Amino acid sequence: MNMKIKHIYFGLALILLTASCNKTEDAAAPVGGIRFAGPVETKATDAADHSDIFQVRDWYNNSSYLIENTLEYKNNTWDYGTSNTYEWKNGTHKFFGWLQKDGSYTTSSLFGSGFNLTGTTLNIPKLTMNNQVRQYDFLYSNVVERSTYDNDYSDVPLVFNHLFAQVAISFKISPTTADSERPITLYQVYINDNLKNSKSASIDFSAAGKPAVTYDNVSSDGLFATPADFSTLGDYDKTSIPIDVLGQIQIANKAFYYVWPTDEADLQNVITVVYKIDGDSYTRTSVMSFPAGTKWEAGNKYQYTITYMGGILKIVDSVLPWDYVEEVTSVEEQSVMAQWMGWDASTCVVNDTDITFTTYPAGDPKAGKLKKIHGMFKIYSPTQCTYHINMTQNADKYTIENGTGTIGPAAGDFTPGTTIDFYITADDDDRPAAGQPNIISGLSFSVTASGGRDYSLDSELQIDGPFNIIIPSM
Repeated sequence: MNMKIKHIYFGLALILLTASCNKTEDAAAPVGGIRFAGPVETKATDAADHSDIFQVRDWYNNSSYLIENTLEYKNNTWDYGTSNTYEWKNGTHKFFGWLQKDGSYTTSSLFGSGFNLTGTTLNIPKLTMNNQVRQYDFLYSNVVERSTYDNDYSDVPLVFNHLFAQVAISFKISPTTADSERPITLYQVYINDNLKNSKSASIDFSAAGKPAVTYDNVSSDGLFATPADFSTLGDYDKTSIPIDVLGQIQIANKAFYYVWPTDEADLQNVITVVYKIDGDSYTRTSVMSFPAGTKWEAGNKYQYTITYMGGILKIVDSVLPWDYVEEVTSVEEQSVMAQWMGWDASTCVVNDTDITFTTYPAGDPKAGKLKKIHGMFKIYSPTQCTYHINMTQNADKYTIENGTGTIGPAAGDFTPGTTIDFYITADDDDRPAAGQPNIISGLSFSVTASGGRDYSLDSELQIDGPFNIIIPSM
């Protein structure tokens, strides 16, 4: 199978002055500053509106860093984090970078301790990929090498690559199954623990071009998702809604999850299907492999459908563009799929489902006042809808910012699958006095599809039980 790696072409524009004039080979570099190429209109630039921050480096004369800074998108401009300009010093410059922050989420939050740059090698500590891991598209750039003796002081273009692949898997009964075929009772269909879902990586930026990526500490660490029991669905036949194998839910639209690049040998015997044909007294367990030649390459997006017909299981696969979005003809036919992404622990105290307001510390201008609680979630479908977040009691004591919004294709809409940030505030004057009971409210999440039908999101977003939003006493 020929699978072509896709790259992201992502320009970073800075408001900096630079001189551009012809120089002799031994002439001094121009006085103007180093700057990066202007934006290129690609799918990748969509992220710029979410306040992405990129770490950028200039490895100067193969010995030290001239630039060791960030680029941040603010007010329609890319700008350095801590300095206005860096001059073109005579010698060799190697430019590269990586994603530090995607909106409100950071790379260090994903990879944890041990994520660091040593010389020109970026070290990525071991990470277990499963369906509970924050969906984060980590990017790293190619290396652009410039020598001032070549008299090339043009804007530096950075080409960014994906570290991960994306995979979606569904299970269904073949639509060509004859009506006379016996339906099945589906117990389980899941990725088993033969999948090596843990790896560490190192990215070598020492040479011009695409960096070499090395994967180490490869192992299987738990299941990608806890297997659900689908037998409660009753007879499962060609009219049944498909199963999202990685999400372990029954839904029309399957979701894509980030996975480590994986070789063909590590995709053998990794799918388990447990079922019983109606009328039989015994249960069947099939362990399946992905099609011969399959491997998951970074920067590719893979879609698989496991189909069952008359005792035969088959996998149909396809490789898709990275920005592919699956569409269903009728929004009203789409099932609800949403994912809770967590609370920002710096804004509140999280104890299971109890979420308690906290206060600004001493020395802060707002010391003693209640912080604004920050929560995050995603909606995958319906792909055109309006979401609503409401308090279930004591609503007059709380205010929700970004408590409603739209998913869809129009300007200002959230794209299906992007992170939605919302904030809960409480008036300090409403805090109970010392010794008085805390004020508690719940949350209700719902969507209204474009045709007007309402759906609850609570079973998707409050899977561990209803959240309790607590205003503590003084």
